[in-house]
Parts: sequence; structure tokens; C-alpha cells
Amino acid sequence: MQMKNGEQICRSWLVYSEKKDCVICFCCRLFGNRERSNQLSEDGFNDWKNLSAHLRQHEKSAEDIANMDAWRNLSQKLQTHTAIDQVNQNLLSLEVNRWKEVLTRLIAIVKHLAERNLAFRGHSDRLFEPGNGNFLGQVQLMAQFDPIMREHLRRSQAKELSDNYLSKHIQNELISLVAKCTIDAIVEKVKKAKYYAVIMDCTPDLSHKEQLSVVLRIVNCETSKGISIHEHFVGFLQALDTTGKGLCESFLGHLETLGLDLSNCRGQSYDNGSNMQGKKQGVQKRVLELNSKALCVPCGSHTLNLVVGDAVKSSVTSISFFGLLQRLYTLFSSSVHRWSILTEHVKNFTLKALSTTRWESRIEAIKAVRYQLPEIVEALTALKEYAMEKRDAEVVSTAGSICKEMQRWPFVERFSHMETFYELYGFLYSTDVMRSTEKEGKLDECCHRLEQRFDDVDTEDLKLEHHNIEDSSCCCPNLSCVKRAPCLPLPWAPNFLNPPLRRGA
Repeated sequence: MQMKNGEQICRSWLVYSEKKDCVICFCCRLFGNRERSNQLSEDGFNDWKNLSAHLRQHEKSAEDIANMDAWRNLSQKLQTHTAIDQVNQNLLSLEVNRWKEVLTRLIAIVKHLAERNLAFRGHSDRLFEPGNGNFLGQVQLMAQFDPIMREHLRRSQAKELSDNYLSKHIQNELISLVAKCTIDAIVEKVKKAKYYAVIMDCTPDLSHKEQLSVVLRIVNCETSKGISIHEHFVGFLQALDTTGKGLCESFLGHLETLGLDLSNCRGQSYDNGSNMQGKKQGVQKRVLELNSKALCVPCGSHTLNLVVGDAVKSSVTSISFFGLLQRLYTLFSSSVHRWSILTEHVKNFTLKALSTTRWESRIEAIKAVRYQLPEIVEALTALKEYAMEKRDAEVVSTAGSICKEMQRWPFVERFSHMETFYELYGFLYSTDVMRSTEKEGKLDECCHRLEQRFDDVDTEDLKLEHHNIEDSSCCCPNLSCVKRAPCLPLPWAPNFLNPPLRRGA
């Protein structure tokens, strides 16, 4: 309300109901006489055209002044703790504080389970029943040591509470509230940093729905901590349309929901899919049309993964090498007894399947064979003998062919180049090695040296593929080649194979 002198006064007694879309006089609704009620004290007033005149008339009425005076007196007595029902008010305050403590513990349990990506519910939604899930289990565990939670469960079991705030619906609501607070905190950090870059990728979930993950990358500048780079996940978006237009619209809609401005975007990074990186219809092109400063930088890891994968597919020897590793894993993993035979002979590293998405993860599959080739050959021989006793012709044939193939020189020769592969892997994926190399001024020299070494490896691969027929006749049970190298005693290993694998080595 604006006074004649221009001063504005807030009508604290006037409240708005979203459900009824009307305004109500709070003091008249609370202290008014029901027999002499009006619109502002009962159903509410929503004649917005005549609202100002009606409010001026209402606040000058004797009934409204009396009700306002009663409200002010009650408010003053509650603040000074001199009300006639002060004992009840104290009990009410204790109950409010108790519920705050209960909710604080429930939210802490929600955060604990969410941080560890653990399921909340089980087969039962009742307390003290087997299989009632992690959430109720954590509540029961806390009640053993915490008196507040113990009293809360006692009241719940005695049915003294109308709602114990432990149902599945309350769990979902708490999860949503925690998620909203987390997103709000992230958005506040992004707005404080002002400029950001976006990283997005699509992947189908278990329900066969395409989901678009959105990550924002910011530079955080703090006086106490200095400059640091942070990446924040801001949500999954269901991608009903996986074209460049559909994904771009989903992203822009999510930015609008978060309250972020696209004009502050300074970078984009996606995989190499045409719907993301397309020069005409891709997401990066559409974003660039709206913001020319949002430069697109392809994901280096994904690009390197594609380059390495395609390079391996171009070599027949490499295809045979990794195919043999997959056959070896499939042979032993298809039966519990076969796996027990493997564990009897192979003690350190176990066999692993080849990763189909991240090519660099195949290093784990190579590790077991690289360090334990003689033990694996012994396991294959034992498996072959066991299969002959069981008269399993298929296993006998598979184990025999893999064992023979692993003792051929072309297979053994693959490990002589592993030092180069690991050196390149560490150089590309270790920021410390890259940074130190650049500071020493040896970056060009290192790149040239690695390129030269890989040229030598490619040359040897071509020779092996060209003389594949001649090399296939070279095989010896001691994992050594008589024609091309002297026999090495078991276990064989050049010096550079001795140290354990480590990232960035």
C-alpha cells in the first residue's frame, strides 16, 4: 500500500492462496466472527479489477482493526513467552525441535546412500523385517545408538504417530529435495564463475531409453584456494529425438530450467557422432549459430580411442592377437571347473574380457598374459587333459589350438613392442609427464621419437603378416623360437617387462 506521502507499507495481513487463486485476510480468518464474515475472511477475494478499492475499505473497517489488534497482542505474547497457554507452546516447541532432529538424521541417511549409489528400498517397506532395504536398515542401525531415533521408532511401532516419515513416498520426496539443493548449489557456483563449458554424451539405459548426460565445466577462482577447474554433473535428459536438432533443443531447455545464459558458454565438447559434431546439422553447429564464442573441442580421449581402435583393425596380426585373448577368456569363463583349473596355475593376475567401448581398458586383459604366459600355457594343457578325460572334443580342440597359437613366434613377438605401447599410453594420458616434458623443451623430440618407434613397429608388423605362412611353422613348447632367437628359459621376459604396469609409466 502506498501512502499519500509516497511511503510504501507492506500489508503483512494479506496472504495469497495458490490453490484458490485468491487473497485472504489472515487476521480476520483467524480471529474473525463467522457470522459476520466476508470474502476476505472466508472464501477469498479474486476480483482483481476492484481489489485495491476493496482492500482500502476492508482495512478501515472496525472488525478488521479489532482482529488486527488481537493478532498483534497474540504475536507479542508468543514472543515474550507470556501467553496463557505457554505450557502448551513449550511442548509444541519441543515437538518441533524433535521433528527437526529426526528429519536431519533422515536427510543424512539419504545423502549417505546417494553418495555411494546404493538402493534405498528392498522387498519390504516395514521396519524390523528382513529385506526392508538399505534406508530402513540404516534407520534401525541408528536407533541402536541414537536416543532420538530410538524414541521415534518406538512411537512409530506403538502407532502414536500419524506419519513416521519413513514411507517410500517420503524417501522419494527427500531424494528430490536433496537433488534440488545440490543442483541449486552447482548453479550458484556456475553463475559465480560466469563462464562455463558444456560436455554432453548420449547413452541408452537399462530401460532402453536414450539419456543425455550434461556436465558443466567451470574455472573457480578463490583467494584462499587459488584457481581450480571443476566439472559438475547437472542431470540426465531423456532424449526422445536423437538428431542434432532434438538434442540441442533438450540442452537449451535444460539451460533455461537452470537459469543459465547460453551467451556465457565458452566451450563445447562431445564425442565424434554426426548428431553432435556435424558441421551442418550437429549440436555444435546449432550452438555456434546462437553463440559464436562457444568453440567446440572434440573429446580427446574419445578421438584417441577411435584412432587406436581403427589402427588395430587395420592390422591382421593385431586382430588375431586380441581375438586370441578373447577366445582364451571365453574358454575358461564358460565353466566354473575350467576357471578353477586356471586359478590353480595362474596366481597373480586373472584373465579379463576385452572391453568393447574403451580400447585402453584392454591393457588389463593383456596384463595377465604378459606376465604369466608360461602359467597360462600350463593351464591350457591341464584343461586339455581334463577335457580328454571327459571326452569333450570341442574343449580339447579349442584348448589345443589356443595353446599352440600362444607358443607361436608371431604371438610372442607382440610383447616385444609393449614397451612402446605403454610409453605412448603414459605420455598421452599422464598430465604430469606431458607437463614436465614441455617444461624441459623436449616435447617435439619426444613426439618425433615415438613416431619413429611406431614406424618401426608397423614395418615389423608388415613383415610378420607377409611371412605369416613361414612364421606359422615356427613353434616350440618352451615359448622360444629356434629359427629367430635363442630359447629363453621359463619364465621368459625381457628387462622392460619386469616392472609392474602402472598408469602413466
